[in-house]
Amino acid sequence: MINVILAEDHVLVRKAIKTLLEAEADITVTGEADNGEQVVELIKNKVQADIILAEINMPGMDAMEMLGLLKEMAPNSKIAFLSMMDNEKSILQAIQAGAKGYLNKTIDVFELLFAVRHIYNNGQYICTSSSMALLNKMQQMPQITPVEISPDTEFSVREIEILTLMAEGYTNYEIAEKLFTSKRTVENYRQNMLNKTGSRNTAALIKFAINHGIVK
Repeated sequence: MINVILAEDHVLVRKAIKTLLEAEADITVTGEADNGEQVVELIKNKVQADIILAEINMPGMDAMEMLGLLKEMAPNSKIAFLSMMDNEKSILQAIQAGAKGYLNKTIDVFELLFAVRHIYNNGQYICTSSSMALLNKMQQMPQITPVEISPDTEFSVREIEILTLMAEGYTNYEIAEKLFTSKRTVENYRQNMLNKTGSRNTAALIKFAINHGIVK
């Protein structure tokens, strides 16, 4: 069972996310909060949390301050941020500070659930739109010469098709529609490619593919 503390200052949004999460047999919301101080209090009270899913712009305690405290108080809990904006600076700041995820609130339920499970399994996840914001930033940087990759990280035709669509900003659902397959199949391909390349998130996977000339 994946235990989640959900922190979101907009009650309707929080309740909607809670409903989506708890519709899954393997996920339960063990605590709710509408600011960072309440999250810290829940941890002090030993509320179980494999993942702390928190809005990055809640009132009161700064998100990075909360992240620092939680890393000390609950080192085994993984923190993922929710946001309405794909701000490259905020994404990088959160990930560099130790967050395991950054999710735009516009994501669909399938991507939300994929992210929660991926983070729970020691992964790191940046949603598609946020990954694209980072990728656009990377593309403004100097051109990197493609380098050879080992046979262990060679990609199949289908993997390259999916990677190319990911790099163009399509969601798992949209990719599945275009390739006449299931969303779960696309998710499996993405997870396999993350594992194969040692990439920690989608942005890193796309960067790997660009750097190695797999997609352009």
